[in-house]
Amino acid sequence: MSAKSKNAENEKGPSLDHTLHLTQKKIAPTRLAALQMLIFHMEMSTEEESNVTAEDFLDAQTKLKEGFEAARNFKTYLSETHKLDLPDTSNKMLEKLVEAMDELVRITDRCTVTDGEIKGFRAGADMYDLCCTRIAKGVNEFSDDLRTFFLELNDKGKADALDRTSTIAMEIGKIGRVINMVATNASIEAARAGDAGKGFTVIADEVKVLSSRVSSLSVSLTDRLHVN
Repeated sequence: MSAKSKNAENEKGPSLDHTLHLTQKKIAPTRLAALQMLIFHMEMSTEEESNVTAEDFLDAQTKLKEGFEAARNFKTYLSETHKLDLPDTSNKMLEKLVEAMDELVRITDRCTVTDGEIKGFRAGADMYDLCCTRIAKGVNEFSDDLRTFFLELNDKGKADALDRTSTIAMEIGKIGRVINMVATNASIEAARAGDAGKGFTVIADEVKVLSSRVSSLSVSLTDRLHVN
């Protein structure tokens, strides 16, 4: 991408596809992060040596916070930047996901890591449901729903563009017919004027050529639309 294109994108904000990519990039890692928290909880409950290190815990905590912020702000960002509203089903999915993420973030925020030891972890009532079902599964379902929504938008955008192009082709055809009519009338008037109208006859002939080119452009554009 050229510097000019990047500057234009910065002024307008990220494209719709780029928005989806950024959102997925932030939200998707929370699946693994939530499952790591669940593993840590289960191992802590059985008093076994944990396979989740302090470094793993902190990394998962960071990914949870980033995913939570991305999910919480996504609806507003989509509305303000792209003037789009999510369908009701998508909104409900997102609200439930944000609520679950918020709950897990609050649990991990109470923790401290000292000398490689994780302290202050107080699990919720049902960590399996929170981490595995509400977050990990919720992220999968919302991501699939979001992809479907964006694909439908792209298809609609292509259809709208096709309609606009078809309308333009029709207007070009109309302009060609009008130009041809004007050129014909000009040729008739030039013939009536005799020698005095010879110079005007040349202009009328050029206008006819222009009319022919415009009409050909309209036909060519219409044909390409039907082929596509």
